[in-house]
Amino acid sequence: MQVTGAENEKNVDCLRDETNSPRLTSNVSRLTYVALAALFTPTFYKLFTYGWKNADYSHGPLILAAFLWLLWRNRDFIQGEADSRFHFCSFGLLLFGLFCYTVGSIFSSMVTESFAVIPVFVGVTGFLFGKRGVRRVLFPAGFLAFLVPPPSFVIDMITGPLQVLVTRASAFLLKSAGYLITREGVILHIADYTIIVGEVCSGLRSLISLMAVGALYAYLQNISNLKRSILFLSIIPISIIANIFRLITLSLITYYFGEAAGQGFFHNFSGFVLFAVAMVCLVMVDVVMERGKIVRRET
Repeated sequence: MQVTGAENEKNVDCLRDETNSPRLTSNVSRLTYVALAALFTPTFYKLFTYGWKNADYSHGPLILAAFLWLLWRNRDFIQGEADSRFHFCSFGLLLFGLFCYTVGSIFSSMVTESFAVIPVFVGVTGFLFGKRGVRRVLFPAGFLAFLVPPPSFVIDMITGPLQVLVTRASAFLLKSAGYLITREGVILHIADYTIIVGEVCSGLRSLISLMAVGALYAYLQNISNLKRSILFLSIIPISIIANIFRLITLSLITYYFGEAAGQGFFHNFSGFVLFAVAMVCLVMVDVVMERGKIVRRET
C-alpha cells in the first residue's frame, strides 16, 4: 500500500498539531513549574527553619500561603497555549535569577537566595507565555518580596529612626495632654515608671505585615492603579500612627495601673489592637477616596 505525498503531508500536519496542542503545552508548563518548585525547596526549608524565626518575619508562611492562593486565582494563564516567540528579556531575567540563586547558595546568603525566586519565576513565565503570562503573575511574584528577610544592616537602619520617631511623638502628645513625662532617647519616664521602647516596639514588624496586607487589599479592589498605589503607600503613615497610639496606651496603662499591667497582658494584646486599628484606618482611607471621588473607579 502506497502513501501519497498529500496524505503524508496531512499526517505530518496532524502530528504537528498534536505536538503543539494546548493540552500538551499545559502539561509541559506544569512540569516546568514543578521542577522550579523542586529547585527552590531547599530555599524554603531554610526560610522555615531560620529566616522566618526572626520575629520581624514570622509572617512569612502567611505570605507564602497568600502567594499560592493568588497563583490559583490566576491559574487560567497556564492552561493556554505557549508563546512560540523567543523572549530575550524573560530569558535574561531567568538567567539573572539563576545567577542570584547560585551566588546565594554558595555564599550562604539567605537574602540573595530567597530573592532569586522572584526573577526566576517571572522569567520562566515570560519565557513560556510571553507578556500575557507576565501580567498575570507580576503581582503574585512581587508579593513574594515580603517573605524575603532583609539584611541586618537594613533592619538596623530602619529600626533606629522608627524607635526615635515613635518615642518622641508619644512623649510630645502625652506632655501636651498635661502628663508629666520626660524622654531620654528611646526611654520614657512617666511618674515613677520607666518605659523603654525596644526594637520590637519600633513598629517595623507591624509595618512589614501591614504593608503586605495593604498590598493584597489594594490588589483585590476593582479600582485604578493610582488608587491602589495610594492605598498601599498610606499603610506607612497609618502603621506609624497606630504604633504611636499603642505606645501612648501602654504608657497610660502603666501610669494608672502600674508597670505589671503595662508589661503584662495589655502589652501583648496591644499588638492585635494595633493591627485592627491600622486595618480600620486603611478601609477608611479607601472609603474617603471613593466617596470623595479622589480617584475615578475603573469601568
